[in-house]
Amino acid sequence: MLAALLPSAAGAGASPGDGKLAIVLVHGAFADGSSWNGVVERLKHDGFPAVAVANPLRFVRGDAAQVPSSSLRW
Repeated sequence: MLAALLPSAAGAGASPGDGKLAIVLVHGAFADGSSWNGVVERLKHDGFPAVAVANPLRFVRGDAAQVPSSSLRW
């Protein structure tokens, strides 16, 4: 499992320049992004842009590249 804080663009629950960080949650083995649904809902309710990205769990280099590209699409 991994959580990252990124400077917010215009994510859900935040507006550009509001100073909040975007929260990116990544699942580990034997799980998928939906395991973070409750956490994402609470974070968005509290005004933080948050997303749970899919991690394909195929090989380390590919998985590491997938997370930033997925998080930038939301």
